[in-house]
Amino acid sequence: MPRALALACFLPACTLAIVAERRPRFSVDFRRGLSGSLAGALTNGLLHPLDTVKTVRQANRAQFPGTFRTIRRIWQQNGPRGLYGGLGTAMVGAMPSSFVFFGTYEFMKARLQALKPDCSLDERARIHVVSAACGNAASSLIFVPKEMVKQRLQAARVAGVSTGVRQVVSTIVKEHGVRGLYAAYSATIMRNIPTTVLKFLIYEELRLRLAASDESATLRVRSMACGAISGACSSVLMTPLDVVKTRLATGQYAATLGMRRSLVKLATEEGLSGLFAGAKARMVGAALFSAIGLSCYEACKQLLRCEDGANLADAPRGAEPTRARPAHVPLPPARRAAAAAHDGRAD
Repeated sequence: MPRALALACFLPACTLAIVAERRPRFSVDFRRGLSGSLAGALTNGLLHPLDTVKTVRQANRAQFPGTFRTIRRIWQQNGPRGLYGGLGTAMVGAMPSSFVFFGTYEFMKARLQALKPDCSLDERARIHVVSAACGNAASSLIFVPKEMVKQRLQAARVAGVSTGVRQVVSTIVKEHGVRGLYAAYSATIMRNIPTTVLKFLIYEELRLRLAASDESATLRVRSMACGAISGACSSVLMTPLDVVKTRLATGQYAATLGMRRSLVKLATEEGLSGLFAGAKARMVGAALFSAIGLSCYEACKQLLRCEDGANLADAPRGAEPTRARPAHVPLPPARRAAAAAHDGRAD
């Protein structure tokens, strides 16, 4: 495991170094996708133990009744290997799915904002809704089978069963065909699109309105704070859909049951506590995931010179992008008064 973890961290670092060195050779869209890819791999690796706890609690709430007791039990039975089951699949799978999500999200957002640079709050909200939904629908084609394999590896590791990615994939395909890898696709879409839309609506608007300084450290802290708030709020509201998705992915609910009937079955058999199983771990994990992931993403965008405002018009090969004017946000009254006073002194 240590060698796999070191390799999983080393490869993204090397990729980032190479692209940072040769950034003029790559388009802004590609660099933004790569920034998301690296941020996704790093964040999944750092927070994988929390994701394991959430998965096993949602899969078997009776056997794993509390977050801290679950961590202690997994550690006592299987050591750190129990908490890190499926780590390689999570990190490797996160890179292409994050690349597609952030690449699509930023592509759509930049083009829609270019149609009307001075957007109102409602117009910005619509842009973020469409962009996030498109990014999630595209990335789910990679995310869903990756998540299914990862969660089965997590459940097997906690149960003390020795298995690997190849065995899990071959078992699913043999029993259900290739469609079996997408058994949780509709549940994932129904969970991820509302969650992602809500998260990015909150994140983008908070980040835009709190933009008061250009120092890099302040920008990163602001990204972490906005990411934590948006991630926590969106994850709690969508926990029931996440529980159903987990049970479909781990095979506890038949894929033919569907999302609506699965929700009814869960609510009938286990009530409100079943619908929100693992909500605390998911909220903490989502807050940390969004804070770390989005701050890493913004840092990578800065390093690769593809942050917000880069002109996406096709420039000559080797040329750096120019800057575009950001969306207009009205200044608060205090700042308007200070700006007016400054202009008066200048005159």
